Amino acid sequence: MGERRLCCGCMEYKPGDAAVCPNCGYADGTAYDANYIIPGTELNERYIVGVKLRSNSEGATYIGYNKSIGCKVLIREYMPEGLCTRLKGMSVICVNSQQVVQYKALMAEFTELNKSLAHMRNVSHITPTLDLFSSNNTTYAVYEYIDGVTLVDYLKDNAGELTWSQVKEMFPTFFTTLSLLHNNGIVHRAISPDTIYVTSKNELRLTGFSISTVRTMHTELPCEIFDGYAAPEQYNANTRQGTWTDVYGICAVLYRILTGCKPTEATSRMQNDNLCAPHEMNPNIPKHVSKVIMRGMSLFSEDRIKTVTELVTALFEEDEEPEPTPIPIEPSRRQQSRRQNVTDYETYRRNALREERQGDDYVSEDKENVIDRIKIPIIIGVLLTCVLLVIAIVVLNLLDIDMDPKESMVMETSAPTIAATTDNIVLESASDEVQPSGDSQMPDLIGKNFESKKEQLEKDGWLYLLAKYDYSEKYKAGLIIDQQLKPGTPFSSGATVEVTVSKGPSSITIPEFEGKTLKEYTAMLDDLGLPYNTEKETDYDFENGMVTRLSQDAGEKFDLTKGGETLKVFYADNPEVKPAPQPDYSTPSLPDSSEAVDVPGVSTEDPAVIPPESTNDEPVEVLPDNPPMPEI
Repeated sequence: MGERRLCCGCMEYKPGDAAVCPNCGYADGTAYDANYIIPGTELNERYIVGVKLRSNSEGATYIGYNKSIGCKVLIREYMPEGLCTRLKGMSVICVNSQQVVQYKALMAEFTELNKSLAHMRNVSHITPTLDLFSSNNTTYAVYEYIDGVTLVDYLKDNAGELTWSQVKEMFPTFFTTLSLLHNNGIVHRAISPDTIYVTSKNELRLTGFSISTVRTMHTELPCEIFDGYAAPEQYNANTRQGTWTDVYGICAVLYRILTGCKPTEATSRMQNDNLCAPHEMNPNIPKHVSKVIMRGMSLFSEDRIKTVTELVTALFEEDEEPEPTPIPIEPSRRQQSRRQNVTDYETYRRNALREERQGDDYVSEDKENVIDRIKIPIIIGVLLTCVLLVIAIVVLNLLDIDMDPKESMVMETSAPTIAATTDNIVLESASDEVQPSGDSQMPDLIGKNFESKKEQLEKDGWLYLLAKYDYSEKYKAGLIIDQQLKPGTPFSSGATVEVTVSKGPSSITIPEFEGKTLKEYTAMLDDLGLPYNTEKETDYDFENGMVTRLSQDAGEKFDLTKGGETLKVFYADNPEVKPAPQPDYSTPSLPDSSEAVDVPGVSTEDPAVIPPESTNDEPVEVLPDNPPMPEI
C-alpha cells in the first residue's frame, strides 16, 4: 500500500498522490480565509487543524485530528471579532492595544465555560470539552467530534415534523442533560434545531456553547442569537437571564418539531402576540402538551416555567381525564308502562310529551338548582353595589366635595405614569417616589468606547447617545465615564440619553525629544493627545528636520485644562551655506546715458552739447568746439 496522508477537509486518510479527496471532494490548495488558521497547521504538538466549519463573534470551530489517539475532533479557537486580528500567513493573534482588557476578560469567561464542560465529560447528550490549552496568544478548546446531522436536516428527512409519541421517546434523556447543565451553573442561551444534533444512534446532542456576551444583543461583541428560539430577555443586555431562558428555547424547539412551523420572533410577539397554540395547528398534539409549551414560551419570565424539572413534570404527566358526560334518563321505560294502559292515540301523545318534559326537567334539576343558588346572590350583590354607588355620588354632590382623581378609584381610572423628558432626553427621576417607566432597561455603558457603542445602539433605533466631554484620570480618551440613566433603569425605546465621554487625563507628561525627527515626535504627541505647534529655526548643531528644543522641558506635566495653551516644538531648518563673495576686478560700467555726466569745461545745461552715443563699454572722450589743428 502506498503512502497515505490526511485530508484537511474531512480528516480521513487518502492516497498520497491524490490531489482531490475521494471521501469529501476537498482539493489540495483550496483557498481559505486568511483571518483563520491555515489548514494543516499543527497545534500543541498533538492536533492537526483542518478547514473552518463555522464561526461567530466569539471565535471559529475547525475540524481537527488528534495524532495521539488517532481520531477526529472539533477545535474551537477564541478569537473575538473586533478585538484582535491575525496577520496573513501567521498563526499568532495580535490583540488591539485599546481592547486588551476586554480581550482578557472575555477569554477568562471562555476558559471558565469550557472548564465547566470538561467536568461534565461523562454526561451524555452534550459535546464535552476534552482538552483546553493556550497557544498563539489565545485559548483553544477541543471537543468530541459528532457523527450526525442537525435537527433541521433530520426533520427534513421526516416530513418536517415529529409526533408527540416520537418526542416522548427521544427527549427525556436530553431534558435530564439540560437539567444537569443548569445545576452546574451553565445556561446555553442558543437551544435551537441548528445547535441540536441527531447521531446515527438516534440520540440528541447539544452543541454551540458560547459565552453569554455572544448570545445577548447590545453587548461589546456582535450577537449570534436564533430568532424564533431566543427568549425576549436576550434582546436586552440588562434583563436578567437564567434557566427560564433555556426553557423558552426548548419549548420553541418542541413547537417547531410538533407543528412543523418556526415560532414567531420574540420581539415581534412583544408588539403583536398572535402565536397560535400548537394544538390549534395540529389537533393530534395533546391539549395539555400544547398548554405547557405556550407557558414555556411566555413573553414575561415571571409567567414562564422556570426550570426544566418543572417543564418535564408538566409535559409528561398523564393526559387529563375526560370530562364526565351526564347519563340521560331513558324515558322510554317509563313511557312503555304507560303505553300498555293507554289505547287512545291522542291521550298517549299528550302523556308522552308531558313525560319527556318531566324527564328533561329531571336531568337538569340539579344543574338549575346550582345556578339559581349562585345567580341570586350575585344579582343581589350587584344591585346593592349600584345603589350604594348612586347614594355616594348624590351625597358628595350635595356636600360639594372635590374628589382627587388620584385618590378616586370609582370615578376615574388612574392615569399611567410618564417619565419626564426634555427634547427626547431621558432624565433621571429627581424623587424616589416617581418611578420611570418604559419597555427597555438601560445598559451599562461605563468603560465602553463611545463611537462604537453609539453606532451599535443607534443602528436599530433602540437608544441614542448624546455626548458631553470631560477629563478623566482613570479612563482613556473616547471611553464613556458616566451615564445619566443608571444601568437597569427603564426607558422607552428610541430615547436619547446623555453620557459623559473621557477626554483623557487632565495633564500629560511631555515626552523626550532628543534624537527624534519632527515627524516622529509629533506622532508621539498625537497619540498622547497633547496640543502643539511647530516652528522652524536655524541651528547647525542639528540636521534638518530634527527637533531642537521645546517651549517646556521634557518630563514636565502639561496642563490640558488651560484652554488655548499649546506646546511649541522647534525643529532645524538650516539654509544651505554659500561661499564668501570674491572681489570684482572687471571694468566698472559707465553711468546711464539718461543721467547727468560731469565733464570738465563743459556745461551740461548747454543744449548744443549732446553726449555722443557709445557702442561699447569704453569711456567716450568729449571734445570742445573748433579743436586746434595738429601740427605738421
